[in-house]
Amino acid sequence: MDDIMEKFPNQRKRQKDFKCSIGFAMTVIGSKWGAIILWHILKSPHIRYGELKKSIPNISHKILSLELKRLEMDGLIERIAYPTIPPKVEYNLTEKGRSLDNILTELCLWGRKYMV
Repeated sequence: MDDIMEKFPNQRKRQKDFKCSIGFAMTVIGSKWGAIILWHILKSPHIRYGELKKSIPNISHKILSLELKRLEMDGLIERIAYPTIPPKVEYNLTEKGRSLDNILTELCLWGRKYMV
């Protein structure tokens, strides 16, 4: 378990005691917005903040910003800032983030099937 915690150093702060791998996985993906943000970045690599916000209209700017920082700290996404005027920032999945592709796709398919 310590090996897992080394790969996700911020995890110890959020979840002190989990007994199963699904619990750990859900805390890494995070809030209800975490998986949605990851899904949009997966489907649109090099997505900018404004595009991401338009793709998820019900999320506030504050929550989107906090979730992006958290996902970056966990090593699931990378933030690329370009030294331009006006500033340009893009988000991509890291290798660890891309490893969620099949999981997020299956969640999406399951949601479509059972959405009322």
